[in-house]
Amino acid sequence: MNKKKIEETIEHVEQEVVQDAREIRQSAARHRRRFWGIAAAACLFIAGAAGIASYYLPNYFLPEREAYVHVREQMTATDIADQLYDDGLIVNPGWFRLVARVTGQADDLKQGEYTIRSDMSLQQILAKLKSGKSEAARLVVPEGYTVRQTAQALDKLGIVKEEDFLRAANDTSLLYPYMKGNRKVTLVTEGFLFPDTYLIGKDATAENVVTMMLKNFDRHLTDDMRQQIAERNMSIYQFVTLASLIEKEAKYDKDRPLIASVFLNRLSRHMKLQSDASISYAMGTHKAAYSISETEYDSPYNTYRYEGLPPGPIANPGMDCMKAILEAPDTSYLYFVADKDGHNYFATTYEDHMKNVKEHMP
Repeated sequence: MNKKKIEETIEHVEQEVVQDAREIRQSAARHRRRFWGIAAAACLFIAGAAGIASYYLPNYFLPEREAYVHVREQMTATDIADQLYDDGLIVNPGWFRLVARVTGQADDLKQGEYTIRSDMSLQQILAKLKSGKSEAARLVVPEGYTVRQTAQALDKLGIVKEEDFLRAANDTSLLYPYMKGNRKVTLVTEGFLFPDTYLIGKDATAENVVTMMLKNFDRHLTDDMRQQIAERNMSIYQFVTLASLIEKEAKYDKDRPLIASVFLNRLSRHMKLQSDASISYAMGTHKAAYSISETEYDSPYNTYRYEGLPPGPIANPGMDCMKAILEAPDTSYLYFVADKDGHNYFATTYEDHMKNVKEHMP
């Protein structure tokens, strides 16, 4: 075989090898595309199946719990999802939002109070949120409410009888350790039933409600506040007792820190606090002013008669009055008096105080 023939044969073989390699690569590419297509389809199928399952099947991924969710007017599906997630009722707020939108239910969620359990499916949660049927009573506890006023409000709602709530509100076993004083008080939870709006189930017990309110107080008393209280050489119990006096004495925000300053100044000088609010609590009356004979009413709660703080809080103070103590300015004020509209006037000396009394007292 001559040289030319050999070269032609080699060239032909090389072309066949190249062609075979090309076909092998093309075949492999087809198989890879087919494999990834099947894999993608399988993933989509699994994801779809998981999505359908998470929509219809109960949720077993969270600890068992139940909470009342308050859906307010103008809340979006995003707002509701975040609230459900914060309450530990759903696994993923983003998934809830997506499901609500894909199923066309995002704009159908109605305001109301709903009982939601962590083991409910998304379908059950969305169905409940669309119903608009409130399942909880709304208890509004304003700043300065006493335990008795709270008990009366609950009784009016028909949830818990007044006497049952007062019994639970005097149960020391429900208190956090720092909520326990060392003197005899009227009701042991006075001062610690945090003023707020509560959603309460129809089947709630008095103990459930008291525990909820005490827990709310504990949650609002931040670590930073606890540290600042300690830096003032006060116990939390003393701090809340003082805040309750400020709550009942102050009507306007600007007066609270100044009233706090007056009380702190008098305490440091071992002067009687002489708070009319303490007489009101002791006597069970509500008057703009008290006579000299009434200021002598014999009760450990009467700060006209006894030096220092009363045995315990005289009401349930809000955050503003608690912060007023921590933000109290350094003043020389020792006296204050309120006019008929509740605006307070402050003085350093008794003489200036009496001028304020003559000028501003009703």
